[in-house]
Amino acid sequence: MKLKPGIFAFPLSVNRDFEITLLANLITLTPGTLSVDVSADRSMLYVHALDCSDPSAAKRDIAQGFERRIREAFPL
Repeated sequence: MKLKPGIFAFPLSVNRDFEITLLANLITLTPGTLSVDVSADRSMLYVHALDCSDPSAAKRDIAQGFERRIREAFPL
């Protein structure tokens, strides 16, 4: 099994504190991923992945999965 661990920056489209917290917790609960930090301007979430060989796919999965559902559940 060839893994390529790494950290990638995920651009956030959610901006309320509880939405960012919920997203970070959902990512951390996903096996092989861990939310590491949020940028000072709250525009990026830094994520550690055990397999970061395709960061674009990981970002797409988060955006179309967890983040989309959070936006649907908590509209502005």
